[in-house]
Amino acid sequence: MKTSKNKLSDSISIASNLQKLDDLILLINPNSQGGNTGKNWMDAYRNVKKFLPRRHKIIFTNKPKDGTLMTRKLLRKGYKNIVTVGGDGTINEVANGFFDLKPKNKQTVDLGKFKLNSRLKLVNPEGVMWVVPSGTRNVFGRSLGVRHQGNESLIRLRHMKSRKIDVIGATLTDRDDATVTHNRIVLNAAEIGVGAEIIERSKRVRGKIKSRLISTMAGIVATLPSYDSNECDIVIDRNKKISTRMTMGIVANGNFLGGGFNAAPRAKLSDGMLDVVILKNSGSFKMLDKFIQLKGCSDY
Repeated sequence: MKTSKNKLSDSISIASNLQKLDDLILLINPNSQGGNTGKNWMDAYRNVKKFLPRRHKIIFTNKPKDGTLMTRKLLRKGYKNIVTVGGDGTINEVANGFFDLKPKNKQTVDLGKFKLNSRLKLVNPEGVMWVVPSGTRNVFGRSLGVRHQGNESLIRLRHMKSRKIDVIGATLTDRDDATVTHNRIVLNAAEIGVGAEIIERSKRVRGKIKSRLISTMAGIVATLPSYDSNECDIVIDRNKKISTRMTMGIVANGNFLGGGFNAAPRAKLSDGMLDVVILKNSGSFKMLDKFIQLKGCSDY
């Protein structure tokens, strides 16, 4: 199912023409790829430096939300070209920095009357985000169709072409305080239900076991047998309402989800539309079958 993106999102430019750059900023998460990005950076930089414009700066993030805060500060100072080097979390943080968002709202939300602010304001309308995937999974890079990552992607910076993609504006209820909402930008996809629960549980496992494959499988095994679908009202384009027991709901801008699942194969990042995928009232075996189907068509 597709739904209009006009009232839900804006756009962001990806990549540009390297020859015209004089303010390129490389914003790097040294903790991406399990810390290998930072550990190997000096050797990597020696190999890629000649492919970068002469005037460039390198800034490392130190903690969560640095990507957002640093990007916003740089754009307000007049810098236009921000290269995000990191995994999906870093890329999403940097994308949020391109928009002038009020991060937290203290208010009581009546979800029945809730209306999303459809106007997203760019911090610097001339800003361009360059995407260099350097994470473990690089899901957004797969949705973009980027076939290179890390050093190989930096070497090819001068060959990157500019394109505009849609972004999703989301307002999220705080997990601990229902009177607080958070405004976010989502590049690839947002999900609720069993998928989000699997991600949450796999993160807990990853604190003890660094393997993403093992942590994801542990999250699936721990979640599917006991997960109960929830009664949900889904409102699309403000005039179409679906009431159902929902196991998983995905609002997709790109094709892929974490784990390599091709959840929205018809989604396109620049078509002005959102793909809505709903898995209804499914038992654990049916859910597992669906996940296998999604994984099976994820290779490209």
